[in-house]
Amino acid sequence: MAVSPEFIEDLRQRVPLSDVVARRVKLVRKGRRHSGLCPFHAEKTPSFSVVDDDGFYHCFGCGAHGDAISFLREMDGLEFLEAVERLAEMAGLRMPQSAPQDSAILNQRKVILTILEETTLFFEVALRREDGREAAHYLKQRGLNAAIVKAYRIGYSPRFGLRKTLKEKGFSDSDMLAAGVVGKSDRDSSFYDYFRDRVMFPIENRQGKVIAFGARALGDAQPKYLNSGEGPTFSKKGMLYGWVQARGGLRRNLPLVVVEGYMDVIAVHKSGVAAAVAPLGTALTIEQVALLWKLHDEPVLCFDGDVAGQNAQIRALERILPVLEPGRSARLAVLPQGKDPDDVILSSGVEGFSRIIATSQSLADSLWETLHAKFDLRKPELRAQFWQAIRDHVRSIGHTQVRSAYGDEVESRIATMRNQIRGGSSMVTPRQAFRPQTGLINRHRAVLALLLAHPATVSANFEALSMLDSGDLALESMKKALIDAVIIDPDLDAVALRHHLEGLNFSGALALVVGDDMKSRLPFNPAELSSAQATVYLDELLQLVGGKVGLFSQMDTFRK
Repeated sequence: MAVSPEFIEDLRQRVPLSDVVARRVKLVRKGRRHSGLCPFHAEKTPSFSVVDDDGFYHCFGCGAHGDAISFLREMDGLEFLEAVERLAEMAGLRMPQSAPQDSAILNQRKVILTILEETTLFFEVALRREDGREAAHYLKQRGLNAAIVKAYRIGYSPRFGLRKTLKEKGFSDSDMLAAGVVGKSDRDSSFYDYFRDRVMFPIENRQGKVIAFGARALGDAQPKYLNSGEGPTFSKKGMLYGWVQARGGLRRNLPLVVVEGYMDVIAVHKSGVAAAVAPLGTALTIEQVALLWKLHDEPVLCFDGDVAGQNAQIRALERILPVLEPGRSARLAVLPQGKDPDDVILSSGVEGFSRIIATSQSLADSLWETLHAKFDLRKPELRAQFWQAIRDHVRSIGHTQVRSAYGDEVESRIATMRNQIRGGSSMVTPRQAFRPQTGLINRHRAVLALLLAHPATVSANFEALSMLDSGDLALESMKKALIDAVIIDPDLDAVALRHHLEGLNFSGALALVVGDDMKSRLPFNPAELSSAQATVYLDELLQLVGGKVGLFSQMDTFRK
């Protein structure tokens, strides 16, 4: 339905913006403007300003800006026409008459939304019944209390009963079919309940209305996860699960995390350290990126630490780069191998997951590291291929200024790499093919053990560390990742650094450096040394690795 600009302007003139805003914000008049606490972010000092004469609001804290329609859309998650209708009600005006086909589409949408709401209520009640006991037990095992279940309106779909209940409420099979809550048999054209014996996760739009369902099977039923089909109210590529709940968390200044599944969203929400949303079983789309930026300027993409999760990160990078804007980007957090956010929170606690978010990489760093890992940079032709690949990604950025800024960053890094090559840096020089002798490799492991316990020592010894080469590819890869992490974030402590390396799949190399075998060989406990002691021991070890006689030279552990 089209609405004329004249009608919208009439609404703006009839309903002062301050009247619209005052329903949600306590305003104080100051001259020709009103001020109050911003509803879009947490603050203690008013920075939110409303000017009726101009018909615009502006927050000097978070930059939120708009008119009455945009205020209603952002506060209540309304579509444009829904916001216009709300404003028309406040003004006491009737909406312009629409064409018959528009009315039919609008009426069908309203019926479908009503069916979905009734279905949600049916599933919520079923979860509390005897036949919902197994589903309730599953949710309890996953650590979900009654408040979380209620907040996300989680329910249970019994094997039968929904169609009968909806029929009794006056809904037709054709409407239920359009809503996606019943299916039609290809064999005899009979209708049946579409979701059966599953834990149900209602999917809400920005207004908080249920528009679809995600369902998890109980037991061994296949498919394990089942989503509503696309329809008049639902398009997977343009929706994010957990939007409404995430918006509430962001008003408390929490970071925004993008995870993969329903339970991950709920686990992060329950932890209290971040707000969370998830795409609906698809790779992150351009439409979903735009939705993310409506919530937060720099969301953290946090995918599972398996091959599928790593591939999802690469696809996300490729989707985000072309639509980057000034001030709008993303960060990438790497989870430990084989673990999702729910696993991390259960095993490492809220603090462990919070460290992962805090040490997430910028988009520029993630792009560089992701491509860097694909090439053997010791070979000139592969270095050239790496440089070409990263330049191709930069060229995909649509915004001219952002593309230029990324180009400068990439060229600066390439220049640094060239200088390291000319200076003989071990970063790209060929490594020895032989396996290093036990004593020599233990010297290198001892160096890394000290660096892991005292990250602050890295910067003062960067040149010496860069020149070392143990001949062990895994150890050298971890050393490089360690140095890169400390250079990017000099304030990393030992716990955060180790967690970061675990997330980069260096658990095996870490075990050799900090495991019981190495502890028994070291004449000191790195974690118990003071900063001054660590500096002295590191200097001695670096000299020993270079062939000089020092404090540890006569110990069997460090002999060649």
